[in-house]
Amino acid sequence: MKITARIPSIKEITVDVPSNITVAELKRILCERLKIEQDLTKLLANGIPLQENQKVSKIKLKSKKLEIDYLWSRQLILWGEDGQAKLGKSNVLIAGAGAIGNEAAKNLAMLGIRNFTIIDYDKVEVSNLSRMVFFDKSDAGKPKSKVLAKKLHNKYPHMEITAIQGKLENLPLKVYLDSDIIVSGLDNFASRFFLTSISRRYLIPLVDGGIAGYQCRVQSYVPPNDPCPICPIAREQYGNLVGLRNPCDAPIEEAKTPSLPTTISLVSSIQTHEVTKILLGYKNYLQTEKWPETTGQPMQGIWIADLKYNKYSLLNLVKNKNCMVCGEHGEARNTVERIDIPIKKFFSSDLRERYLRDIFPESDEFFFFKMSKGKPIRINNDKILKKDLGKGDYLLVTLKRKGEYIEAIIRLK
Repeated sequence: MKITARIPSIKEITVDVPSNITVAELKRILCERLKIEQDLTKLLANGIPLQENQKVSKIKLKSKKLEIDYLWSRQLILWGEDGQAKLGKSNVLIAGAGAIGNEAAKNLAMLGIRNFTIIDYDKVEVSNLSRMVFFDKSDAGKPKSKVLAKKLHNKYPHMEITAIQGKLENLPLKVYLDSDIIVSGLDNFASRFFLTSISRRYLIPLVDGGIAGYQCRVQSYVPPNDPCPICPIAREQYGNLVGLRNPCDAPIEEAKTPSLPTTISLVSSIQTHEVTKILLGYKNYLQTEKWPETTGQPMQGIWIADLKYNKYSLLNLVKNKNCMVCGEHGEARNTVERIDIPIKKFFSSDLRERYLRDIFPESDEFFFFKMSKGKPIRINNDKILKKDLGKGDYLLVTLKRKGEYIEAIIRLK
């Protein structure tokens, strides 16, 4: 029998199926055709959910409108099934599980991003509860990252979430390299500096957001050519911002930043929409240097607002040649090229050499290093390569070109 079903305002499809199948089997066939997830879909007849163990032949569908009720159907109107699938496959690193981290995680989960890594070193306090939607009083004293991950997974069980309690500086490099984008809600300048350096050096887009009372800001950073989040900061301010001081001075009590749920919600909404633009358009941008018209270009400059005085502005930024991260003498002035190599070619020394020379012409030496929590470990022979490495692993390669040594990252696929 032929059955026609539709996702309103998006698509109508007709399938030919046996009359004795169940609603669950019909749903599977429709979802496979549409490339959407079965577990996030219901079939409705005249607006009423169908029981999945029912036989299709007993429902008299010809006299009813069959609708596919899909979790993200309203978003498909904007960017289609392919765009939604792209979001679902993306990996997002959320740096900071506090106020902005809570809101950003909620928004990104609702948008359909299914793979999160959440890192924070702090623990939940009762004073957090007025601004952090996923925390309860019973969570006081527990690690923020783990509480947020657990609550997210309870609400969105289809998600894959890794929670890390610790500092950004101690994260294995692989965590950053596996991320398609970084979302930063940090109020610590030293950590923002470190994260921006990682973003630039390894060419990982970053969306940075912050609040201070009534004031808020958002900046999208697509390395290496954009002005980075540290560009607006003068070198002479660095010491004060990271807390450098005379060790003989009396200790200073840590100042608390004033915080409101209103500014937090505003920042995280803009921030997560910028994330969506980048995830949906970054590949096209790399290939054509243009962002897709369907989703738009990420903001250029830094968006700032003051809710007390009703001020909203997008300030233009230019690259700062003296920037401590991306300037001429900055911490991350040199970027690291990232390449994918089929694992079979890499494990063959002849194919590997030929493959690398095609990518890096005029290079006459290659040195390979396994990444570890400490310093990279040099690998001297193929037996160790085959024993210790598999698909998805990364290697640091140092190569000599015209008398200079440069670095690249290899991912085995």
